Amino acid sequence: MALNSFRFVICFAALFAVLLAFEGIKRLSKNKKLGRVQIMLLLLFSYLFVLAADWRFCLCILFATGLTYFAGIGIQQSKSQKGKRAFAALGIVALVLMLGYFKYTNFFISGIAALLGAKVDSLNILLPIGVSFYSFSAIAYLLDVYRQKYEAVRNFPDFALYIAFFPKLMSGPIVRGREFFPQIRDYRGISAKAVADGIQIFVFGLFKKIVLADRLSVFVGDVFFAPSAYNTATVILAVISYSLQIYFDFSGYSDMAIGISKMVGFDFSPNFNLPYVATSFSDFWKRWHISLSSWFQEYLYIPLGGSRKGKLRTCINLLTVMLISGLWHGAGLTFLLWGLLYGIMSCAESLVRRRGRAEKGAVKIAQAMGVYVVVSLFWIPFRAESLANAWAVLKGCLTIHSGISQPYTWTFFALFCLITATVLAVVKSRKAKLTDKHGCATVNGYYPVADLTKVVNLCLFFIFCGLTLILGYFGNTAFIYGKF
Repeated sequence: MALNSFRFVICFAALFAVLLAFEGIKRLSKNKKLGRVQIMLLLLFSYLFVLAADWRFCLCILFATGLTYFAGIGIQQSKSQKGKRAFAALGIVALVLMLGYFKYTNFFISGIAALLGAKVDSLNILLPIGVSFYSFSAIAYLLDVYRQKYEAVRNFPDFALYIAFFPKLMSGPIVRGREFFPQIRDYRGISAKAVADGIQIFVFGLFKKIVLADRLSVFVGDVFFAPSAYNTATVILAVISYSLQIYFDFSGYSDMAIGISKMVGFDFSPNFNLPYVATSFSDFWKRWHISLSSWFQEYLYIPLGGSRKGKLRTCINLLTVMLISGLWHGAGLTFLLWGLLYGIMSCAESLVRRRGRAEKGAVKIAQAMGVYVVVSLFWIPFRAESLANAWAVLKGCLTIHSGISQPYTWTFFALFCLITATVLAVVKSRKAKLTDKHGCATVNGYYPVADLTKVVNLCLFFIFCGLTLILGYFGNTAFIYGKF
């Protein structure tokens, strides 16, 4: 069940009604223990959510849950550092092997076959939903327990919900244990304000997905399928359209997941923060898919040495992280190329970066535009079906040629929405006088939630809901990151 499907909305409405009933009983009876019943209902619904896709996926997530749960307890109970390290290594290696089997077996088999000049049929391996996301959550948990960031969780249902929590399961965000477990221990239940805020965030994400991203996907799919059939301007417009599509698609899912979580009593940090205003590639990755970027920084880049061991080692670390990031996104040469390109640009940036200097005004805008152009070009191999297809699209952008001209209206509408949201964020950030750790002015996004107890705000919200349904595209609405 996708979060944007009618089936999910009906099922979630039924779950929410039951949770709300228990919330009412809990408050009337002042029996806080009923919060545990709500937790169990959320866990049951999470597994039913997976079961709706394939019963075998339940076995996979249950295996990852049991493995990580007992490995965490093993780390906690071990008296020696050697024993702790053994349990941590056992759990992490098993999780990586599980992820590798489901995601990369066919990729490596076909690669070896190509080198040997043999022809081998792909194995019929199903990719379990969310395996990339809950595997990384599980690995982060084991590393945090090993580093004594917090104690291993003894309550199995609590831990099972951490791994399988349905809003974040398919496409994140990758929630850390230190953010999730305190909320489940002190579960606050459902509140009117959280529901009002959550449903607004959900609809905001739904608008991004079905009105903007899915409309753009039609145009992008046509041009990327046969780039040589379109003129230069149209191919460039398609590349811009994909940069918008993937942002609205993935940030839309994150908003929907965060909104649903808030409605049922959990608060998660935003996963995107206006990535296309980034003035450098490091800034871009601090704003794009924040939960994954911070995961790689904390559990891979810094342990490798980060930027503490000289420029050469820094470049090697950056290349390693970005190549693994590319491989995490998908088993294919196009994703490896995408990761390599970002690794090269990150290395170049680290070598020429001037610390302690904050650009202002027109220079900063020019930097943001330059980063956006390069990022949009890098999205080409990410979207392309093959390296040949990526080259054809890139060639279509960089050479003047004739062909079909299609000034796609939805691209300009999406650009208008993005620019408007960015301008509002700039104004809000300036009013709040937001600065980074160096004291430099910065721009942060925000959720446009309003007080729904006011009639005007409620009317505007219902109008927005109506426009979302009227303008929405209801064809192929799968989430891009759902396949990762």
